[in-house]
Amino acid sequence: MQIKVTISNQCDEKEFLNAVRINGLLKYNLNKTSGKLKEPDIEIVRIARDKDGTIIGGASGSTYLSSLELEVMWVNENYRGQNIASQLLKEIESEAKAAGCHLAHLTTYSFQAPEFYLKQGYTICGEVDGFPDNIKLYTLKKQI
Repeated sequence: MQIKVTISNQCDEKEFLNAVRINGLLKYNLNKTSGKLKEPDIEIVRIARDKDGTIIGGASGSTYLSSLELEVMWVNENYRGQNIASQLLKEIESEAKAAGCHLAHLTTYSFQAPEFYLKQGYTICGEVDGFPDNIKLYTLKKQI
């Protein structure tokens, strides 16, 4: 017996979030990891401001399976080369480690900052090519 299925883009963001991400994938992942997926389950955000209070950089990550996923890292071009990104990264890694994380991981494109992360002790563990202009996507990891 074949089930009739309709595939479309007819749903709002909240419906997708609840049905697919939370009640679908998240429940499945929690079950398959015996609940460890949500350990330690914290969001970490750090920002850097200039003397006037303007945000000139920031980083954010989330933790799961005793790991930190660095999701965003950015420093205003006028402030690069002053160790701001290094300080932001160190802060996030320290908080994640204090919460019980043992591993940090991230993705970055070849035109972004793979060299920066290598200098911070990360190693490349994955590479995807085939993008325009020979751009590559790297996955990096580090024990923290």
